[in-house]
Amino acid sequence: MRTIQRFVILMLVLGTGLTADAINIKLKKDQAVVDGITYTINTKKQTASVVKGQELYVGDIVIPEKIVVDSVTCYVESISANAFKGCPGVTSVTIADGILKIGSSAFEGCASLTEITIPARIQELPSDLFKDCASLTSVNLPENLKKMSTGTFQGCKSLADFTFPANITEIPASTFAECSELKYVTLPSGTKKIGSSVFKNCTGLEYIDIPTGVSSIGNSAFEGCVSLREFRFPAGVSEIPANMFRGCSELKGVDISNSVSKIEHDAFNGCSSLDSISLSNSVSSIGSSAFEGCVSMKGVRLPNSVKEIPSSAFKGCASLAAITLPNSLLKIGSSAFEGCASLAALTLPLSLKEIGSDAFENCNSLMDIYCGSATPVKISGDSFSKTTQKEAIVHVKKGFTNNYNLDKQWKKFLNVINMDN
Repeated sequence: MRTIQRFVILMLVLGTGLTADAINIKLKKDQAVVDGITYTINTKKQTASVVKGQELYVGDIVIPEKIVVDSVTCYVESISANAFKGCPGVTSVTIADGILKIGSSAFEGCASLTEITIPARIQELPSDLFKDCASLTSVNLPENLKKMSTGTFQGCKSLADFTFPANITEIPASTFAECSELKYVTLPSGTKKIGSSVFKNCTGLEYIDIPTGVSSIGNSAFEGCVSLREFRFPAGVSEIPANMFRGCSELKGVDISNSVSKIEHDAFNGCSSLDSISLSNSVSSIGSSAFEGCVSMKGVRLPNSVKEIPSSAFKGCASLAAITLPNSLLKIGSSAFEGCASLAALTLPLSLKEIGSDAFENCNSLMDIYCGSATPVKISGDSFSKTTQKEAIVHVKKGFTNNYNLDKQWKKFLNVINMDN
């Protein structure tokens, strides 16, 4: 009976010459479906917002400027959060200029969506807006866009290049994470901050120019960017954050500015093509595993401002043949140089107080150790490999060899001799 009534109503509406927009199938008190799109309606304010429907949206979606519900014209002003989330069948979306706001994850998971234009009146993009839109290749953003939120384009695996509007000053966390085809990005000259994991696992990213005004870069910003070959730090950056270039296996040229004072843990872990690094005197702190696995690194110069080489800092740097330890150095942490198979000689500075366990384990080429201090540096039984203990020559300041021969750990070295002047 209800079906017959709806049919009669439909015929009456069409007979009066009204458009299909006037047809209203109510789902709730404040909702209606018009042309296949579900809206929440406020008839008093004459506004409407696109919301998630009972069934998945498919095909080419057109969001109009206005709809007519119960003879009331309502202007479509927003797209609600999750409105099209998880709709892999949506192939295109046309958004009217009257839209003022788009909610978070509005198009997340629209795997067939290839391009979209954001209306000129939108000033902010919410979090995860296009997350996992795997086919998205083109995005047209309004010139007056002022803000973006986390993960906006995360997982957009087909996005190859991107240019930000000029007013953007912060690139939030995970903006392009997992965008494997992204090769070129143009950042606005006014950019001041790059968030964590912004380009994480962008395996196609080859180069990026960081504007001079950038003063902060977040953790893991370029982690897993296996095609990135070179990087220049702007003068305002004071810290190289944790995991920043972890796994960037093609990274070879790094220009570290004099403003950098701290390198956090795992910053260059796994950068297997990095063959050398020069740190300015401003660097005073290096984190654990900062250069672990940099198998091509041949030489390192550490500034006198560094007081500790932490655990695993240069672990597995198999090509490291020479390192100059700073005169300010107090401690070498556990496994700091473990597996540095090419390291042949080592000079311990007078300031050094302690060497941790396995610090030089598997450094089987280490055959000369120069100790300038009359008092033996504190070591553990496994700070050096058995090969080094049995075969290396420990050069000690003249007159103090007995101090080493009587030391509980140093006496394990079989060849302790007086050092030439």
